Amino acid sequence: MTLEALRAIWTPSFLTFVSPIVAAALGGLFGRLGRSGQGVAALIVLCGFSAGAYGAWQAPVSALTAITAVPGSLPPIGRLQILVVSMGGALISIYHVLTKRDGEVAVIASLVVAATSASAFAGDSLRVAGAGIHLAVLLVAMLMATERGDWQGGVAGTAYLTMASIGAITLVAGFALADVQKVSPGGLVTDAFVVAVLSTGFALSIGIVPLYFWVPSASQRPGAGGSMLALAVVVPASLGLMLATLTALPQLSGPIASSHLLTIGGLLTAIFGAVGTLAPGRLRRRIGYALMGNLGAVLLGFGTLTRIGVAGALVTLAHHCLVAIVLIGSATEIETPPSVPDHALVDEDGIESGLRLGVRPILIAREQGWVARVAFVLAAIAMSGVPPFGGFASRWAVMQALALSDWRIAFALGIASLATTYALLVSVPGRRNVVGSRQSSTSTERFLLALSVVACLWGFLPGNILDVAHSATSQLTFLKPF
Repeated sequence: MTLEALRAIWTPSFLTFVSPIVAAALGGLFGRLGRSGQGVAALIVLCGFSAGAYGAWQAPVSALTAITAVPGSLPPIGRLQILVVSMGGALISIYHVLTKRDGEVAVIASLVVAATSASAFAGDSLRVAGAGIHLAVLLVAMLMATERGDWQGGVAGTAYLTMASIGAITLVAGFALADVQKVSPGGLVTDAFVVAVLSTGFALSIGIVPLYFWVPSASQRPGAGGSMLALAVVVPASLGLMLATLTALPQLSGPIASSHLLTIGGLLTAIFGAVGTLAPGRLRRRIGYALMGNLGAVLLGFGTLTRIGVAGALVTLAHHCLVAIVLIGSATEIETPPSVPDHALVDEDGIESGLRLGVRPILIAREQGWVARVAFVLAAIAMSGVPPFGGFASRWAVMQALALSDWRIAFALGIASLATTYALLVSVPGRRNVVGSRQSSTSTERFLLALSVVACLWGFLPGNILDVAHSATSQLTFLKPF
């Protein structure tokens, strides 16, 4: 390999994989130096993750070919995936640097982003890409165990790890079966069987993410860092792997995958998420259902197998990542003071939920920060899909593609979105008994408020995001031209 080839490999590799990790480590150090240090730390983290996204976006094809031995291994969809997960990891790291509660989250977030970026760099080597997603899931599970040790030993933690492992094994098995089907077409391994195996693997990989929100016990829910990384980084990477699979195996994008599995699965996901959000439950449990239902719109967009539908689904997915960070972060700030662990929460009757852990707090009833409440409300409205807010701006292309195929599906998606938003708005608690005290407004809450404003004004951002996504989907040969 020539010196020029080594230089071409080194630059994108360093920017994409090394700079976020170094920036996260420095951000964690500066974040402990007070308010001025927090600002410097946030800037360092943002620059590091932005450099990683820039390195992937500007990487030459020759360097990628030398790295992966797959010609043209990073298509525009892969670049968009790295951009979304890098920005999601940056925002999550900045949030935790500002809170000064979990400094290790920024470092683990950089590792998760590196693993998901490696899956995008794998190109047509689907088994390598699946291994990158599996590594990211295991890192998130490790973070959840660090944040809440009791969660990892509970039912939810065991189910999460079990289903994550089964999903990864099923995906690898599906990719191996697809290779067998290529070598000997017309044998026992048919396209329908490969689609069934891969659909099961993707369903487990994507569906496990909201699983821990379904457990009613508050002592078995993970912390904010693991939840954000799972919903804002792992899910986009898994859906990006789905598009890479359909690109590498175009024979699987037949009527079985398009008309039945993705469409029906997306519709059921949206409806089930709306019903779960309307059911009584704790705030963050409802958020899990709401975010899962929002992913139904993404799956429905993929199910159309049209350029405009998939482009709208990609924009909706990026908006979903931003809304997920704001909703989970705002709920954490509403429920828990910055210096208090999650298990120290109590309800309105003064019943302490962490007595089993030996916690005996001093109860101080006070109103939580109004800034976090405003951020939560704005993010919930932005996700609703009601014009002119950001959800409509990112989802109208999906609705248009669905209306051309079956207007009833588009109508059901709209009703489910409105029901989900209503349930979120009425679930914001009025007063909570908490341990300790807090300021009425912090830098963390102002950061979440700024993100919620961006989520609401998503459609008014400079440049046409939908055009960028549509131009990327135009290179996917298995999509319909519309």
